[in-house]
Amino acid sequence: MAAALSFTLAAACVPVVAAKVPAPLRVTNGDRPFGYDEGAPARKLAEAECAFRGQSLRTSVYDRFEAGAWVFDGGCA
Repeated sequence: MAAALSFTLAAACVPVVAAKVPAPLRVTNGDRPFGYDEGAPARKLAEAECAFRGQSLRTSVYDRFEAGAWVFDGGCA
C-alpha cells in the first residue's frame, strides 16, 4: 500500500511543460491597407515572411481581416 501511494505522489509531482503557442502574424500592405478581398495576396506575403524565418505558416479557421490587416492566428511555426 505504501509503495503504491508513494508512486502516486511521485507521478503527481511531475512538472507539466506548457506547449509554446505561436504569436499571431499580422500582415499589412505597407502604407496602403489590405482590403477584405485581398486574402490570397496577404496569405502569400505571410508565407514568404514565415519562409524568411525558416518556418511555415500555420493557417487556422480563426484567421481574419481586421482593420486593414490580415491576421493569421497560427503564426509561423
